[in-house]
Amino acid sequence: MGLLSLAIWLPIVSGLVLLAFGRDNQANNVRWIALIAAFASFVVTLPLIGGFDTTSAAMQFSEKLLWIERFNIHYHLGVDGISMWFVPLTAFITVIVVIAAWEVIEERVNQYMGAFLILSGLMVGVFSALDGMLFYVFFEATLIPMYIIIGVWGGPRRVYAAFKFFLYTLAGSLLMLIALLYLYVTSGGSFDIQTWHKLPLPLNAQTLLFFAFFAAFSVKVPMWPVHTWLPDATSRHPPAARWCWRPSC
Repeated sequence: MGLLSLAIWLPIVSGLVLLAFGRDNQANNVRWIALIAAFASFVVTLPLIGGFDTTSAAMQFSEKLLWIERFNIHYHLGVDGISMWFVPLTAFITVIVVIAAWEVIEERVNQYMGAFLILSGLMVGVFSALDGMLFYVFFEATLIPMYIIIGVWGGPRRVYAAFKFFLYTLAGSLLMLIALLYLYVTSGGSFDIQTWHKLPLPLNAQTLLFFAFFAAFSVKVPMWPVHTWLPDATSRHPPAARWCWRPSC
C-alpha cells in the first residue's frame, strides 16, 4: 500500500473501528485510541514532504489500480506541489480536533471521534484523487460524517441544520457530476483528470464547466449567496467541531 492510500485508509478504518466497538463507558479509551490514530495518520503524511521532488511538475507518489473496468474508472492517486501540502495539513488539523474535543464531548464519544477520523481520510482522498469519479466519490462521501456531526451534537434545531447542509451541498455537487460526465464523454470514455487537462475544449464549454465546478465548490467554501447553510450548521457545532467546520479546511 502506498503512502497516499495509507494516509486515506488508516483514519477511515480507525474511525470505523471506533464506531463499531466504542462505548460510552469506554470514553477515555476511545479518546486515546482516536488521538493515537490521528497522530499516526499525520506521521504517515510526513514522508510526502521529505520525499517530494520540488524540481518536477509531475504528479508524485502515484498509485493506479483498475476499479470499475466497464466505465474505465481507476483508483488513481497522486499529488503535485499544491495538493501535497493539503494532505499533511488535513491530518494535522484532525489531531487538533481530537485534542480540542477531549473534555467537550462527553456522550457518544466514539461516534464523534470516528466521524472526524473518517472525514479526515476522505478529505485526503479528495486532495489526492486523479480519477474524476474517484474524486467525486470522496467529495460526496464527506457529507456523511459532517451530517452526523451536525445532526447528533447540534443545538435545538440540529436536525434542520443537518438536513439543510446536506441538501445544499448535494444540490451543488449535482452540477459537478454533470460536468464530470461531459468530460468523460468528450475524452472518449476516460475519467483520468490528467487526460482532461489536454482536451481541446471550446470556450463556451469551458465556461459552463467552470460554473458547474464553481457551483459545487462555492457551497463547500461557502460563498455568497450559497452560504446560508453555514449559520445553521456552524452555530450548532460543538466547540471542537469549529476547528474544522468545512471539508476544505
